[in-house]
Amino acid sequence: MALNIGFVSTRFAGTDGVSLESAKWAEVLWSDRHVSYWYSGCSDRAPHISMCIPEAHFAHAEVAWINRQLWNRNTRPGLVSERVRVMAQYLKETLYEFVERFSIDVLVPENALAIPMNVPLGLAITEFLHETGIPSIGHHHDFYWERTRFAISAANDYLDMAFPPRIPSMAHAVINAAAQEQISRRKGVGAALIPNVFDFDKPAPQPDDYSADVRKEIGLSEDDIFILQPTRIVPRKGIEHAVKLVSLLGDPRCKLVISHDAGDDGYEYRHMLEELAREEGVDLRFIGDRVSEVRQRDSDGRKLFTLWDLYPHADLVT
Repeated sequence: MALNIGFVSTRFAGTDGVSLESAKWAEVLWSDRHVSYWYSGCSDRAPHISMCIPEAHFAHAEVAWINRQLWNRNTRPGLVSERVRVMAQYLKETLYEFVERFSIDVLVPENALAIPMNVPLGLAITEFLHETGIPSIGHHHDFYWERTRFAISAANDYLDMAFPPRIPSMAHAVINAAAQEQISRRKGVGAALIPNVFDFDKPAPQPDDYSADVRKEIGLSEDDIFILQPTRIVPRKGIEHAVKLVSLLGDPRCKLVISHDAGDDGYEYRHMLEELAREEGVDLRFIGDRVSEVRQRDSDGRKLFTLWDLYPHADLVT
């Protein structure tokens, strides 16, 4: 029987892992005629199958204010708790509307119950699932305990309740074995291991006129061996293993190119990688300033490429 699947997250747009992997899940589900619908605060999905609620986005002004009150401190004023409750209640009401509008049979929170970028949204989803008992799959990409920015918190009660929750009607899926072990140890729940994947049966897109000069634009020659690390610079990506691999190859033509910046996780890991690359004699390149979610030019007139523009030019992807 075909089901209506409701994906829920802060954002379904661009080339972040959540947006890309959820689209792959939807494609696989469609092969069995299950129809996917999208609830988020920012979306590039088709409007007729989407519900976009600005307050669900982590960049919304009220959510940003709440985040400033919850992290890097040990207590929170009552006003903060009240504003969290008000926002969570509103978002829960919109979830009811989403499920009713699209006749959702199964809800799939995409990382919204793993990383507390929007605490009210996580609480809203958790309360909604407790109240309705609707079947759900928590698809968790990275957890709050993997990031130092959440180590000091005035939100431990929220984290215990909703990131992720323990709900009888919810199954859990994680993307690596370490996360599978940690969710079991910390939360007492089992999780299926479903790694991020590529569809290798689908031919890779070929460079067009815009992306034909990617190598030249990012400072590589045609003789260089372009080894692409298509991730942000965060410790859980294990980029040091890519550095070691390139070192073992022992070919000066090998250039290890990291596509994205460090983001909100700080630059200590980047500095460690730079030092490791020097020790191992690896030519390490950072091109985060040349990669964007859409093709455009920066203020200096330089081309900005999407991640998909890079893949056809890479000789190896780590």
